[in-house]
Amino acid sequence: METQKLVGTLAEEMKRKAAAAPNPAQAMLLARSIKANKDRVPSITVGGARKIPVKRKKTPGSPQPMQSDFLFGAEFGVKQGGLASFPQGGRKFAAWSGRGPKGRGSRGYFIFPTLRKNQERIRRDYLETVYKLLKKKWGPNK
Repeated sequence: METQKLVGTLAEEMKRKAAAAPNPAQAMLLARSIKANKDRVPSITVGGARKIPVKRKKTPGSPQPMQSDFLFGAEFGVKQGGLASFPQGGRKFAAWSGRGPKGRGSRGYFIFPTLRKNQERIRRDYLETVYKLLKKKWGPNK
């Protein structure tokens, strides 16, 4: 599979899995920012500066949050007080997702599990593409 197609497929899978996150409303606000980038090295962008509409009382000095402000809370959760309400309205992030496989990092809810599940496929397709480019540029017929 071409790496650009793979990146697009992974981005779509992350968006679908966001709907099954513990707090799907927050995760879907973030999922709208997941984009497959078309570049020499395909990548996925998550988050950004776009403002997120939140339901809460307006308080002085509380700016409207951006998508990037939600990234880590929506993906990994919080260790204390998950899914409780804030005093000014709105919901907190889900409970912490727990330790990742092999005890490294956090498990995550929709971004990291998608990448972990597809890690071998990502590696294989990327190396296959690099090998084709090298063979085309410096192969035996050059």
